[in-house]
Amino acid sequence: MHIILQPLIQAGKEGTEITGGDGKVCHIYPTLACYVADYLEQCLVTCAKYGTCPRCLSSKLGDRGPGPQRTQHATLGTIQNASNSATSSNHFQQLCRKDLISGGVRHPFWDGFPFCNIHISIMPDILHQLYQGVIKHMVDWCSSLMDNAELDHQVHALPPCFGLHHFKGGWSRLSQISGKEWKDMARILLGCLVGNVPGEVLICYRALLDFIYIVQYPTHDDDSLQHLEDALDLFHSHKHIFLELGIREHFNIPKFHSMVHYVESIRYFGTTDNYNTEMFEHFHIDMAKEGWRALNFRNEVPQMTKWLSRQEKVCSFQSYLKDFISEEDESINELSSIASHSEAGLVISQ
Repeated sequence: MHIILQPLIQAGKEGTEITGGDGKVCHIYPTLACYVADYLEQCLVTCAKYGTCPRCLSSKLGDRGPGPQRTQHATLGTIQNASNSATSSNHFQQLCRKDLISGGVRHPFWDGFPFCNIHISIMPDILHQLYQGVIKHMVDWCSSLMDNAELDHQVHALPPCFGLHHFKGGWSRLSQISGKEWKDMARILLGCLVGNVPGEVLICYRALLDFIYIVQYPTHDDDSLQHLEDALDLFHSHKHIFLELGIREHFNIPKFHSMVHYVESIRYFGTTDNYNTEMFEHFHIDMAKEGWRALNFRNEVPQMTKWLSRQEKVCSFQSYLKDFISEEDESINELSSIASHSEAGLVISQ
């Protein structure tokens, strides 16, 4: 990452010129604004200690509000002081971990980037944090609220409906669950629990599902962001039911804590569809899985390379045809417009 992003340091300080499609030259100062990754890579990139928040210094992740904001200057200062004082690698890590720094990286790639705070640049992730994090915990808690056979019966008893996946065999037999399957499970989760769990549990589940669906709105305003805050407040005001039932001993879960930063990120960087890893994960299907299925499973690399090259050429040719046809249509429309105006002028003159 340091090698790839090295040109951003000088360009961010001195600026660089780019030429737009209209031929105008703009002087810009690019900087690292957003970094999209799952939780493990977030901790690695920000040098945060695993099990803590990469964005704030919260000592209790189960609390409603965020902790003091991490700053890039403070993180670099901790690493530098520990490096100067440490007598060994283990000692260096111990000194870093006192300030919730991992101690696994001595020279972060973002050191020296102008106008950059790597901790604020860490983006929320709908796929890994909410669907493969929060929803996964909610489904696991169902096993404590009822046995697997009863849950499978509730899932199977739901009538088939357009737009909803009908799990005929229930959920207990699922092994590797994809992101799409987590979404399908979330759509019917609340209906499987009504009448089978305490009322406060239903309130918590409904609040979390409201949060997950509202946060994916394609546009946001103050009202929608307030609905997010209200849903999160509702969950935290009733989450004690899980402690009383013995389902959880604490809520120090990083993926649950990440929800307190969503409103701030939306205000800074826009809606969550701008930085959801689901879009990048989908590239695995187009670039890897589809290529793998097209092979004879022998000597894979050359075959996949040729297959991808041919796919790119086909897409480029389709794009060319689309532009060419649209240009012809515009020319025809212009000629038709000129002809119609000429006819109208001839009628007026007569």
